[in-house]
Amino acid sequence: MRLVLRRIGWSIIVVFFVVTATFAMLAAIPADPAKVLLGPHATQEQVERVRAHYCLDDGVVAQYGCWLRNVAQGDLGESYRSKRPVLEILGDRVWPTAQLALAAILLQLLVGVPLGLLAAVRRNRWPDHTAGVVGLVGQSAPTFVIGTVFLYVFAYQFGWFPIGGYGDGFWDRLHHLVLPAMTVASIGIAFTARIVRSEVVEALTEDYVRTARAKGLPERTVILRHALRSALGPVVTLIGTDLGVLLGGAVVTETIFAWPGLGREVLLAIMAVDLPLILGVVLVSAIAIAVANLVVDLVQLRLDPRLRDR
Repeated sequence: MRLVLRRIGWSIIVVFFVVTATFAMLAAIPADPAKVLLGPHATQEQVERVRAHYCLDDGVVAQYGCWLRNVAQGDLGESYRSKRPVLEILGDRVWPTAQLALAAILLQLLVGVPLGLLAAVRRNRWPDHTAGVVGLVGQSAPTFVIGTVFLYVFAYQFGWFPIGGYGDGFWDRLHHLVLPAMTVASIGIAFTARIVRSEVVEALTEDYVRTARAKGLPERTVILRHALRSALGPVVTLIGTDLGVLLGGAVVTETIFAWPGLGREVLLAIMAVDLPLILGVVLVSAIAIAVANLVVDLVQLRLDPRLRDR
């Protein structure tokens, strides 16, 4: 329990640091949010009135104190661009992003783990070489290239999937989700397969695997129950990190496929210098990453109790 509380304390400190650093960087931007909001033909009186309304007429420290005070009261402010409460916007955008993140992680596991396992069992043969090529392409190709190729081939040429959008109803939404999830998962599949292959290859040379084989256990049982277990720790760490980042929004993928998530929303907010919305998305992203890392730590402690002594 003490270890968990310590991890939670560090997570809170990290979230506070990330949000503070983001606020400082946004304050350094030379653009005036009030002028961006009102346009080039606004009078000085209108600009001053907007600055006072959004607590922009004081110094950076006062602005930050004003924002923190509102956050402590459960108010993330109002979007400059849409005039909607930031909490309401985040509420609309978090669930689409969560759907995309969870679907991508599921694909990452369903494809990456078997691919890495096959490459380890068939080491230095064509399955291993094929997995290596797939991993190289997945790690080196930019997301916007993979997404564009998927969009052109599977949506435009074959017409199997919609070009973009969110869809209505469960099955229609699932249909719209396939291509964005495949795009996001492509990099994760490559890394997962590489980690699983490396860990399983190393585990196959260990004494406990030789002992299991000497006992006459089937090769499938040796690989799945003993060798693959050693890869679970690194895979859990990778999945936790990816999930935390994806919950903050996949900007490129959501933009390409017009997916109404946090990534696309924060891109529009940055273009409009919408400070409350930017800070709200950063806060949600930082919390998501911190929670994901905390869950990973707890799962690691469950898999390897020796870590409790560190």
